[in-house]
Amino acid sequence: MGRLVHELGRLVHHLGRILTSVFYLFILLMGRLVHTGGGLLMQKNELIEKVKANRQQIVAQSNEFIRRVPPIKLDEQEAKLVYFMASKIRPDDKDFMKVKIRIEELCATCGIDTRNGKNYSDMKNTLKKLSDKSAWHDIIRDGKTGKQLIRWIDTYLMIDGSGEIEATFSQGMKPFLLELISRGHFTQAKLLNFLALKSKYSQRLYEILKSYTYSDPKRAYAVVIEKIEIAELKKMLNAENYELFKDFRVRVLDIAMRQINAVTDLKVSYTPIKSGRMTTHIQFDMQFKEPLDRLRADEAAERLLDE
Repeated sequence: MGRLVHELGRLVHHLGRILTSVFYLFILLMGRLVHTGGGLLMQKNELIEKVKANRQQIVAQSNEFIRRVPPIKLDEQEAKLVYFMASKIRPDDKDFMKVKIRIEELCATCGIDTRNGKNYSDMKNTLKKLSDKSAWHDIIRDGKTGKQLIRWIDTYLMIDGSGEIEATFSQGMKPFLLELISRGHFTQAKLLNFLALKSKYSQRLYEILKSYTYSDPKRAYAVVIEKIEIAELKKMLNAENYELFKDFRVRVLDIAMRQINAVTDLKVSYTPIKSGRMTTHIQFDMQFKEPLDRLRADEAAERLLDE
């Protein structure tokens, strides 16, 4: 009987040591989980703050580039990448610097689902397509006319496992994106407003119309009227495939008007102008929204990107 009690005592002692070890292991694991969860929470909060800051950045382009340089045809994802990169340039910059972009940050800023495991490969394909696109631009040099081939981006670098992109703007873009303050005649728009415009025609028409608005704060809310020939407008928008005005109006102009009025700082409308029986020009009426209406448009843009 005494031996049995002795063995039972040893068993209880060993069981107590095991339970103590398990308890300390549990505490250690919980500590690590709390630490990791806190780190993830900090990373998430940091990403949210960066996204907010990114969307408030300004995209600045020369009016000549917006109105007169043949647009390089971009799809929605390519346009978002270009606008995001352009927002990293200041109007008084004198040279292009390498732009380093976290893919997760880029996607979150642009309203692309960050949980999509294909984002890295999709972005790689987008960069390839973008680098292959270019357009001829008419130039005058030493009194002689000529053409210059321009593209948005010169080089990319993607290091496997880094989740980052390094990119450099093409040198041919310097006159249109650099030293704009000293050159004058340029247009600034918030990245948030560009990104919330879902139609490629809306994005282009927005920057075209904004290039005609007054930069003088004293005249900021004045109505600006600009008349553009339809053939020229289709060329500017890369919408020459819409031969019938009815199709152009419904699929390009009406959609662009709704989106621009909903999520940007402009209030716009248009009126078709006829010559005889044919519609030949579009008259645009545009003006900056009042501060409260701008705030509402920005809130609508944020909701659209985050939904």
